[in-house]
Amino acid sequence: MMETSFFLGRETIVPNRVPAMTRWRQKLFIWMFRNADTATVFFQLPTNRVVELGTQVEL
Repeated sequence: MMETSFFLGRETIVPNRVPAMTRWRQKLFIWMFRNADTATVFFQLPTNRVVELGTQVEL
């Protein structure tokens, strides 16, 4: 486990200026997404062996 590197994708949700869904649904979805466990925590990966590649997604 300590000789392996793990590459993970990570998305960050940002609100769109012109929302595609109602405001309360957008806020609820963003709140649930931010409170979900990360893949590192879920799979119990050693944090010093993880490389995260991220992107921002407008909702």
